[in-house]
Amino acid sequence: MRIGEIDVTPLSDGHFDMPPIYFGENADWEPHKALLNADGNLVVPIGCFLIRTGDQTVLVDAGFGDIDVGFGRGGDLPAELARAGVTPADIDLVVCTHLHADHSGWLVADDEPYFPNATVRFGAGDWHHFVVDGSDDPGTKVKVQLLADRGRIDVIDGDGVTVAPGITARTAPGHTPGHLVLVLSSGDARAVLLGDAVTCPVQLEEPDWGAMSDVDPELAARSREALYRELEGTDTLTVGAHFPGLEFGRVMVGQGKRYFSL
Repeated sequence: MRIGEIDVTPLSDGHFDMPPIYFGENADWEPHKALLNADGNLVVPIGCFLIRTGDQTVLVDAGFGDIDVGFGRGGDLPAELARAGVTPADIDLVVCTHLHADHSGWLVADDEPYFPNATVRFGAGDWHHFVVDGSDDPGTKVKVQLLADRGRIDVIDGDGVTVAPGITARTAPGHTPGHLVLVLSSGDARAVLLGDAVTCPVQLEEPDWGAMSDVDPELAARSREALYRELEGTDTLTVGAHFPGLEFGRVMVGQGKRYFSL
């Protein structure tokens, strides 16, 4: 994908098999059952995005790591980077949309920074939630604290912060307190990397559906609605970290409903 002068390569570290209950007890999958596999689950990628902009190589989200938890596994990111012609040492900046384990897994491997030359950035709210309070995944806290001790962390505190040429971090809290979306702009072209602010395109058609891992479900719903309103009917391309195929599309409006158009 090319956004003006910005090159974007979607990469998948692995996959999750999401049960329908992930989207809430009242989520009715009957109209969307064609999206489910034979076991009745939604199979989604664990997405990352390699961005080349200006003289910088940026990785958005860092996958799950070399791990298998039964309902999902990671481990593919190193090979995906190699196929894109990039080594971990080539990455200048890693921006995590948030610090859930499937977005920060490769930050540290074998007790060393996996991206040896990269600065790691994420929202200030996630620093407090995952590291200071330690109120979520303890493994993530250990990894991020190791990077902080090495002077590799640069927390993004504020909205509309430019993190690299043509890349702006904007706050979209709720899924986690510091969740970010990344806006890519070059010339007249624009795209938005949603992270987990929207887990699945079906949520456009079913705006009442949440996500089991939303830290603050009500705030997450407000962030989703704000993004829908901003994107709908525009030429802005968008994709989420778990959108099937990691395919970019547009938010369209038809017959009183929003939907995702490739």
